[in-house]
Amino acid sequence: MIDWTRCLRRAVITVLCVGILGCTTMQVDTAPADRFASKGYQTFSWRAEVPTGVPQSMETLYQLSTTVREVLSESLQKKGYQYQASGGDFFVSYAFGARLEGGVDPGMPNPAPTSSVINRSPDPAVMDNAYALSGPREVASLMLSFEDGGNLASVWSASISQVVENQNQPDLDKVRRKLEPGIARALRVLPDASTR
Repeated sequence: MIDWTRCLRRAVITVLCVGILGCTTMQVDTAPADRFASKGYQTFSWRAEVPTGVPQSMETLYQLSTTVREVLSESLQKKGYQYQASGGDFFVSYAFGARLEGGVDPGMPNPAPTSSVINRSPDPAVMDNAYALSGPREVASLMLSFEDGGNLASVWSASISQVVENQNQPDLDKVRRKLEPGIARALRVLPDASTR
C-alpha cells in the first residue's frame, strides 16, 4: 500500500531543494557599506559615458552596457538616489569579466591489461556528452564600483557572478531578468538616500 503523505512530503522537499539550488546559481559578493553610508549621498553620475557610434562588432557589448545602466539606475532610484548627468555625489562604474570554473578531465577510457570488456565498444555520443558536460563552465561577472564624487576614492564595490548558459546567442531580455535580482541583492546592503 502506498503511503501518500510520505510521497507528498518527498515531492515538496524535492521541489524546495530544486528551488533553493536554482537560486544559488548567482553569486553576489559585496564590500562593507560603512564608508558609503557615512557620506550621506543623494545623487549619482556615471564615471564614463557609453560611446556612441560603435562598430557592428561591438553592438552586443554596447547593448549589454546599456541594459546594465538601465537596471542599475532603476535600482538606485528605488533607493532614493537621483541621477545627475555630471557632478553627482558619487560616481558609478562597472566592468565585465569572464572566467572558466570547475570541470574535470574524464580522460580516455583505457582498460588495464588484466581487465576485460566483453562486446563493449565506447558509444561516440556518450563520449561526446561526457566531454561536454564535464568540462569547465564559463562564469560571467559584473563588477560594480562606487567612488566619491569629490575625491574619487572608492566607497563601495560589489561583484555579481553567474554561469553563462548560452554564450553564443546572448538574450538581452534574459540577461535583464537575471541582472535585476542580482543588482537588487548587491544594493541591499546600501542605505536609502539621505534627506537633507
